[in-house]
Amino acid sequence: MRALIFKEQGPIDSIELADLPLPMPGKGQVRLKLTSAGLNRSDTLFPEGRYFFKPTFLPLGESDCTQPASEQYAYSRLGFEGAGIIDAVGEGVSYRVGDRVAITPLALDVSRDGCFAEYGIYNANNLIATPESVSDEDAASIWMQYLTAWGGLVTDGGLTQGQTVVITAASSSVGIAAIQIANMRGATSIATTTSDDKVSQLKKLGAQHVINMKNGDYVERIKTITNGTGTDLVFDAVAGPDTRYLVQGSARDSRIVIQGMLDRRPMDIHAGVLMKRRLTIKGFTLDIVLDNQEVLGDCVRKITQGINSQQLTPIIAKKFDLDCYKEAFKLLKSNKHTGKILITPQTNAL
Repeated sequence: MRALIFKEQGPIDSIELADLPLPMPGKGQVRLKLTSAGLNRSDTLFPEGRYFFKPTFLPLGESDCTQPASEQYAYSRLGFEGAGIIDAVGEGVSYRVGDRVAITPLALDVSRDGCFAEYGIYNANNLIATPESVSDEDAASIWMQYLTAWGGLVTDGGLTQGQTVVITAASSSVGIAAIQIANMRGATSIATTTSDDKVSQLKKLGAQHVINMKNGDYVERIKTITNGTGTDLVFDAVAGPDTRYLVQGSARDSRIVIQGMLDRRPMDIHAGVLMKRRLTIKGFTLDIVLDNQEVLGDCVRKITQGINSQQLTPIIAKKFDLDCYKEAFKLLKSNKHTGKILITPQTNAL
């Protein structure tokens, strides 16, 4: 089988497409024929050792005793998000061959079974059924983005009907999911971008208001949109010095949920402003949802209902065959895309 791998920690240019042994599922596991894999920022950080956890390297010879010694090497796979069709099951698994499922985000050993591959082994209790309305090639476009957006907006941010929410870097897959969820919840959605080209795109994708942060009029625009009251919630993927503008545009007793660090410079926030506004600023990571099975199950049900009712619709920026992975990473790095970039490992087999 084919898979994207890297043999040592370093620049993403070291990623290569390799032939690996076809794995077999053990007890409580399934083998998934991966038809769809989502490309995320984490996939560029992981090989470089800059993600929350580091890659580990599996000796090829340990998993394939028939491999010639001259061809044995240590490697790590990559790919945090995937979906496909079960084609083999281990003992004690209720799923059947042919079931369409996705892997719960982050519930996999990325180094061993990363999703940029034709097959992977996953624990059966870490799978989510793919909604019927979603195709095999699009199936990996759901859970990372919608669980992150739902968790940050609703579970952690407490977004309710009638509130006003700002969604920064809104042209990302998580940003678009957040716009859709805000609209679904009956909130007023304000998207931000740094590109004039994306202003009209974000309006077409459902944002009720769009602000280009490069124009320098964020606070004034927020005052106009909210009739001077400020925003109830900010779902921020950027951080950095411009956070001060998000604070200035926030209402008293409001919240800023930071879910990304596109700008790694220090934030510039005066403590007195936080005190005067009684403002809450907090960090969000997806494990707030994933660590609680009741919360996760509720989120999955509501997102599935939203997808089946077409209130939530994954937006695909572009799809790439597995052997075109370099072009996929190049597009991600360019930041010129809107929506989800997908890699389709089984294109020729679909």
